[in-house]
Order: sequence, then C-alpha cells, then structure tokens
Amino acid sequence: MMNRLAALLLPLVLLACGPVMEQRRDFTPPATEAGMQCVHNCQAQQTTCQRDEKQRSDQCRAKEDRRADRAYEKARDDYITALKLHAADSTKYPMPKEPARQANYSACNVSSQCEPQYHSCYRSCGGQINEYQVCVAACE
Repeated sequence: MMNRLAALLLPLVLLACGPVMEQRRDFTPPATEAGMQCVHNCQAQQTTCQRDEKQRSDQCRAKEDRRADRAYEKARDDYITALKLHAADSTKYPMPKEPARQANYSACNVSSQCEPQYHSCYRSCGGQINEYQVCVAACE
C-alpha cells in the first residue's frame, strides 16, 4: 500500500521541484545625446515616482497603526471588564481571552507602477529593453 502511495506521489513531488525562472532585462541606451538626456529625465521621474509611492505606503501604514492601536485599546478595556466579571462569578462568566494588537497592512501593499512607467519612457527615448527568462534554480 505504501509503495503504491509513494509511486503516485513521486511525480507530483517532482513537478513541484521544477525549475525556478527569473525575469531579466538588457537595456540598450538610445544612440543620440538627446535620447540620453531623455533617459535621464525618465530616471528622475522614476525616482520621484518611487519616493511618492513610499510616502503613500508609509502614510497608509501609519494610518493602519493608529486604527490597530484604537481597536486594541477598546479590546483591552473590554477584556478588563470581562476579567472583573469573571473574578466576581466564574461560574456565570467565562475566562476572557486576552486581546492582541493586530495591524493589517495588506491594503498598503499596492503594486508599483514606477518600473513599467520607466520602461515605457526609456523606450520612447529610443532605448531598447530586451526581456528574457533565466533559470536560476533546479535547472536541467
């Protein structure tokens, strides 16, 4: 029985251990001086974009921290009240569960648009970007 199970699971395990691919890019700069100046402007725009995205993310995380702190304070107050009730009559009031502070930053993790914008700008300046896949692990 175990041999049959192993024989059935082995192909699945081998499929899960397939090659790990990574996206790579080769940048060919524009041939003209004007094109190179354009690329420098693209880089400045990308830097501004990244700074703005970081600032938005930091503000979002700070807002979530404040929300989590308020929720925790309320839950802690409710916990203290429930503890007092339990101490007064443990048969009537169960032992409450101690609260934990929980922050959810998932809404703050927005995918960046800076890199696609930079690539579009780079190409519009006359530069070329060659994108390809490279095997980096479990390659055959």
